[in-house]
Amino acid sequence: MEIAEKSGLTADMLKVFETLPNMYLILSPDLMILTASQAYLTAVNKKSTDVQGKFIFDVFYQDNDMPGLTDIQTSLQQVLHTKKAHQLPVTRYDLPDPADKQRLLERYWLSSHTPVLNTDGQISYIIHQTENVTDLIFTEHKAKAVLRPPSNEMTLSEQRFAFLLNAMPQQVWTARPDGTLDYVNEFSCTYFGKDINYITDHGWQAFVHPQDIDACLKTWQTALETGKEYMVEFRLQMHTGAYKWHLGRAVPLIENGQTTLWLGTNINIDLQKNNEQKKDEFLSIASHELKTPLTSIKAFNQLMQRTSDPEKLNSFIHKSAERIFRLEKLINDLLDVTRINAGKMIYNLEEFNFSQMLRDSIESVQYTSPSHQISLECENEVLYTGDRFRIEQVVNNFLTNAIKYSPGADKILVKSSIQLQNIILSVQDFGIGIPEQELDRLFERYYRADNSAMRFEGLGLGLFISSEILKGHQGSFWIESEPDQGSTFYFRLPLPSPENVGPEANENHFYKDNTISITYNPDKQRLEVDWLGFQNLETVQHGCQLLADRLQKTKVHKILNDNNHVLGTWSEASEWVGKSGFPMLEKSGLQYFAWVFSPIAFSQLSARKSVDIAEGNVITQLFTDLPSARKWLDSK
Repeated sequence: MEIAEKSGLTADMLKVFETLPNMYLILSPDLMILTASQAYLTAVNKKSTDVQGKFIFDVFYQDNDMPGLTDIQTSLQQVLHTKKAHQLPVTRYDLPDPADKQRLLERYWLSSHTPVLNTDGQISYIIHQTENVTDLIFTEHKAKAVLRPPSNEMTLSEQRFAFLLNAMPQQVWTARPDGTLDYVNEFSCTYFGKDINYITDHGWQAFVHPQDIDACLKTWQTALETGKEYMVEFRLQMHTGAYKWHLGRAVPLIENGQTTLWLGTNINIDLQKNNEQKKDEFLSIASHELKTPLTSIKAFNQLMQRTSDPEKLNSFIHKSAERIFRLEKLINDLLDVTRINAGKMIYNLEEFNFSQMLRDSIESVQYTSPSHQISLECENEVLYTGDRFRIEQVVNNFLTNAIKYSPGADKILVKSSIQLQNIILSVQDFGIGIPEQELDRLFERYYRADNSAMRFEGLGLGLFISSEILKGHQGSFWIESEPDQGSTFYFRLPLPSPENVGPEANENHFYKDNTISITYNPDKQRLEVDWLGFQNLETVQHGCQLLADRLQKTKVHKILNDNNHVLGTWSEASEWVGKSGFPMLEKSGLQYFAWVFSPIAFSQLSARKSVDIAEGNVITQLFTDLPSARKWLDSK
């Protein structure tokens, strides 16, 4: 009971969980069983005194060969690391027949783990839910039997018809002349997580979104009365609980002038609907943003026609020119996105003075934005080979954004330096800042951080275009920000490397170059890796291959992965690490991976993404300091 109280569970709450009709285990953060529902205890033939206060794997999963054991362990580790719910795949685990203990009954289970967080964002307890889905699996097996050779129970034509419908990679259904649903194909059963009897008994009304049901039924009734094609767009609830847009369509089979059958399909059009919504939103924003400067230009032109005062005339001309420049920028942004989409963004590479380009850009922006004082710290003059116009476009975008999103401040700090053979530029403002959850979305097309206190003009294209320009120069970008404190936007452009110095290596499995250091710790039986400087897809792939080679040589199963010295971002490699890097290391023997965060927010986002999508069974834990990571690995 003491453990339960620490998890914020009262005696009444525990009683509620125990009496629930479904199969539940309530676990503490260290995976001790706080309580179990009676349904769970009955299914496994145990009493509450047999399980309470005990480690879950000492009670229910003692058999190391049990199907799905690794999935359960990995799922719980993932929940502890990410603090997010996780659902496991369907697993077969047979149970003794109550009438005959020597006989096992075939059973299938669907399990999930859901963390409950306290006010500090930490896990209070975990709900382990298990559902018996044996009936659903048996129903699917029966449905698949339709694909077998013809039998006495089904004619050859019926077999072929069922085969064709089940082979369709979309929902196919039939209805009687009066509209009663009488068949759905195998794909439909899988999509909705229900057997054919449930779907035909309840009809589509059980799955249609409440807001769409009236229009759907009205259109269906009209089709039944007229005998004409039925077509409707509606949202259907899939087995996960989420609603997706579908195009429902059915045509009547008419024999001897009478409708004898309706054959229908439901096609998932959720992606198209979302794209249409985004397009409509963009067109709305674009029309508004383009209209604003155009309206101002027309107004100033009318004022110029009506005045003969030279001073006022010059003022109107200047203000009109500003609006024309703004309109031109919006149009150019749209043209750039079109070029990027078509893969036709062309770069004119030539050597230029980067520092002078930077001073020119600041002078131009400063002239049009007297409200902010832009200061520059430039460590040294540097020549760079690239497209000066496009790089200047990135700098201008960073500067204008800094000014736009700091209306209550009066200064912008720009710094330029050379770090590890890279030009590093930073633009710091002291404005509204950006929440962490929006940082990695800022460079998406048409995305603008939403701030309820104010709205800012723009199409949301500038940072997306900037990111593509930097990628075209093998560069990268990242952001450090804090709400109400301001933001610092960075970008990196690589310079030609000097003569390469060969990597250090010796018989003790030590390796070091300018991007990674790997040490074999024989006392702790692990590899200790320190990633250095700026990383990209190439360096990350190279480093992971080195680790895989040394795992095989040393026969160890643990890695201490230190990102403390990683700079900038390596987002371009995060997906590869999760889907290819982890499986490669696991194949080489890796079982436990302690990952110490970089202090850079964008590097942390990349690490989290890699862990979230990681494939395989490597148990990974994220840390903010090395001592905690070492302690965790020492316990393994």
